[in-house]
Amino acid sequence: MSGQVFSVPNAIYDILIRDADGRHLELESFEDLETARRRLPSIASRYPGTKVTLWNRQTRVIVAETEGY
Repeated sequence: MSGQVFSVPNAIYDILIRDADGRHLELESFEDLETARRRLPSIASRYPGTKVTLWNRQTRVIVAETEGY
């Protein structure tokens, strides 16, 4: 699995792909929740059948997650 990684220094929210072993690959990071929510569907569409997670990196709470596996 390969893809571009976009990291933002002050980011609070990350969109991650979770592999079958539970490890995360960070795809993009965002400073605000609204932008992250808007980007989630387009990122998830590039990885059909894979669980894509939007989470708050400070609290480690999953905000949204797509179906996968």
